Amino acid sequence: MIERIALAENLGFDWVSLSEHHYSPRILTPSPQVAAAYVAARVHRIKIALLGPIVSHSNPVRIAEELAMLDTLADGRLVVGLLRGTPNETLTYDLNPQETRERTDEGMELILKAWTEPHPFSWQGRHFRYRTVSVWPRPLQQAASTNLRARHQPGGWEFAARNRIGLGVSYGPFEVMGKATGHYRNQCARHGWEPAADQIIFRANIILSGTDAQAQRAMEAYPLRAAFSLSEGVASALLELDTRNIAGEARPASINRALPINFVGSADTVIDQIRRCREVTGAGIIDLGFNTPGTTEPAALLEALDLFGRKVLPHIRDI
Repeated sequence: MIERIALAENLGFDWVSLSEHHYSPRILTPSPQVAAAYVAARVHRIKIALLGPIVSHSNPVRIAEELAMLDTLADGRLVVGLLRGTPNETLTYDLNPQETRERTDEGMELILKAWTEPHPFSWQGRHFRYRTVSVWPRPLQQAASTNLRARHQPGGWEFAARNRIGLGVSYGPFEVMGKATGHYRNQCARHGWEPAADQIIFRANIILSGTDAQAQRAMEAYPLRAAFSLSEGVASALLELDTRNIAGEARPASINRALPINFVGSADTVIDQIRRCREVTGAGIIDLGFNTPGTTEPAALLEALDLFGRKVLPHIRDI
């Protein structure tokens, strides 16, 4: 992991992201705070983006304390996306899935207040109750500017707009994600402000090769289903729970299936696709998961990162 991050840093990438997931062999970061501390001690320029912690099944005061400490240790390089989590994580943590939105919203409000309120305060909410909250050390950065909100539901747009924090969208067609970010900007206007481009993040997968033909052959090797599968009963239950609506359109849940690929091709083709993404979604930040279907060799991923750094990155700064 450190070898790859060091390469990304030397190539000029802006950040490396660490996701929080549980009971999953695919992404082994049940505690992104622990991973971020490890990374921060070994690379010293690149920003560290946490796509987590998952607020709905965590102690929000503990999250506020750990992230503030991390931001100080990392010299202000921390970027935070406080998340709601996925249905399987709700089930494995034995929580009521109908309450995760409320728990996430309340927990986020508590975390933001803990970072910005100069005096100790009490919190008596529906899901969280604390007699006294006082977080030390404080985050090195201004808290609200370092948070990206990765959530698609209409309530998420309104929450992010009301609190003047960013929004994240992920793994969907540009046009559908563009409707979501458009609703977010409309909500921001209602609250009297306009988000900057770098307050909108688009998370996606990429297959980058030397030529379009090579990328297409790799795409054909990409699995249509995830490497680990759920039983039919569990998958059906999660599909029912994970009904999502984006900008008035139903979005099917991705259960037992591999995530879509948004960027596929040679360097020139990917540059054009990134330009299209910027035009449609307004996202000023793209968080990419590099894929090398057909091989498990680490060298293939390093080659893809190197190719992006040399052939793509210099040409997208002004998009």
